[in-house]
Amino acid sequence: MQTQPSFKIIEAPLVSENPQIEALLAHQRKQEFIQSMVVALISVTLMCLVLWLIAILPSFKEPPVIVTYQEPPKKAEDPHDRPDLARGMRPKPANSSSASARVLAAAVTGPVAVPMPETPDPTGPFGIDDDFNAGFGAGDGDGDGGGGSSFFGTARPGKHAVYIVDFSLSMTSDVVKGGTRIDALKKEMVRSINALSERMNFTVIFFSHNAWSIDASGSSPADAGWNGLGPTPPVTWYPASSKVKSDFLAKLQAMQAQGNTSWYPPLKMAFAMRPAPDTVYLLSDGEPRDYDQVMDEIREINPNKVPVDTIAFELPGTPARYMMDIAKATGGQFTLVYKGKLMSGGAAVELTKSTFDGK
Repeated sequence: MQTQPSFKIIEAPLVSENPQIEALLAHQRKQEFIQSMVVALISVTLMCLVLWLIAILPSFKEPPVIVTYQEPPKKAEDPHDRPDLARGMRPKPANSSSASARVLAAAVTGPVAVPMPETPDPTGPFGIDDDFNAGFGAGDGDGDGGGGSSFFGTARPGKHAVYIVDFSLSMTSDVVKGGTRIDALKKEMVRSINALSERMNFTVIFFSHNAWSIDASGSSPADAGWNGLGPTPPVTWYPASSKVKSDFLAKLQAMQAQGNTSWYPPLKMAFAMRPAPDTVYLLSDGEPRDYDQVMDEIREINPNKVPVDTIAFELPGTPARYMMDIAKATGGQFTLVYKGKLMSGGAAVELTKSTFDGK
């Protein structure tokens, strides 16, 4: 007798009755949710980035530059806002400008000829007006509201100008049209400083065998000046207000030349100023005893790479060649004053080279 097979039906357990399967499904659902959120976040980020790029692209186009000139409005002087330059200084009225104006002619071709006021001085000891004019610019308008300056035909924009000038005994030498080199220097400094806009800041550093600033005291500021050793003495910036200019120039006129020539101390004092100058003029008539030190350390003491505009005074030989070297090393302009004539560019370089000792 054949036995019939028997079948037993086993039902699969419900998911809810199997905790492991339920946990696995929950984990898969969580991963899918996270992936969806990440994809959505990336999509939104990319869309925002594209919109941002579209928004800022127009700002990369350089707008046209419109250059205009307008005389700055005159404003009343408030004595409470203007610091005195130094105690004991008697104010001296600044030279008044003539109403007449003329177009200046330069030894090198410039892109624009600007009519500027001049102050002729027919009684002065040095005929600076006849040969290289009474000025090269009024010092306004570099485009950023800071003004500008000019000195012996070299014009610079900027807000902070420092004049480094030779007051050694050789500057008392006579010049062709009468007077001395120091007379011509003081005359041009009066013109240049008076032409500074009130938005400017300026100072003067004098040098012979040592260097000193306008606020130096004593009968012999050169002997009491800084010799380049030890800490660098601070130099003050002065606002170019009418009151400060008047006091400053009064003390400048009383300054006497003395000693020999060193360039390193005044240059280091100028470059140590804070804020750093953006215009540096260096004028000298002699051969310095520290030329090698200046050239060896000029990049170290001038980390901001400020151009040094040099003016060689009445000596086109070796001293002028040294001034030309400094201008070239710093990216400045070289100017030569010789026999009452102001030369710059190729004319100054050629005369300096043709009279250089050892050519």
